[in-house]
Amino acid sequence: MSFKQPTPLHRGDRVAIVSPSSGMPFLFPWVYEQGLERLRSVFDLKPVEYPTARQSPEYLSQNPKARADDINRAFADPSIKAIIATIGGNDQVRILPYLDPEVIKANPKIFMGYSDSTNLHLFLWNLGIISYYGGALMT
Repeated sequence: MSFKQPTPLHRGDRVAIVSPSSGMPFLFPWVYEQGLERLRSVFDLKPVEYPTARQSPEYLSQNPKARADDINRAFADPSIKAIIATIGGNDQVRILPYLDPEVIKANPKIFMGYSDSTNLHLFLWNLGIISYYGGALMT
């Protein structure tokens, strides 16, 4: 299998913010806001919050398809240059059946996350897409 290297980020790029695992931004909004501000002020990136980004842990637990839909839309959107998970968590494995491998494979881009995001990293690996383990918005 040959791997697709995502395009590097440049100042001013739009980056998707998603919560594929837990709803920590809902519980700790000041930490989340600080992460958004750092993307803007330190890296000069434009965060684009997807619908699940600020949802409660209960909502996210009950709606794995909504979490996957955000990821599918972020990969499909040509204006989005990277996707950053808000934080790790648990049960991300439940979103995998709802991911669209054809859309994701056709639109490789940077994905960053850690902990529970290992599930999504492995999904991308199996599609031949390089991802970056270790970074998340709230950390």
